[in-house]
Amino acid sequence: MPGVSQETSWTLTNMTYMFGSYLMFHYVRGVPFEFNGGAFDNLNMWEQIDNGAQYTPTKKFLLSVPIVLFLLSTHYTHYDLAYFIINFLAVLAVVIPKLPFSHRMRFGLFSGPPEED
Repeated sequence: MPGVSQETSWTLTNMTYMFGSYLMFHYVRGVPFEFNGGAFDNLNMWEQIDNGAQYTPTKKFLLSVPIVLFLLSTHYTHYDLAYFIINFLAVLAVVIPKLPFSHRMRFGLFSGPPEED
């Protein structure tokens, strides 16, 4: 992008992906369709993938994408400490909800407890 340094553009790319990924996989609950009878209304997309099974090839791939993007953005920001901290916090915010210990765990603003099925 004209007028934006390489470091800033990689950090913006990283932040944009992490924000979109968090929204899509971890923040929004339910499905956009009505044919499931409400079975997945209290689950986010990450919990619905592969019926909640952990360490499937799909989940391994989706876990590796933010890590690889973080490593690329760290390299292309020339390991600058300020950019590293921003990118590291962004990758933590996306990777931690993907780990098995946080399955069906809810915290944060506007996230009430999941209703029991």
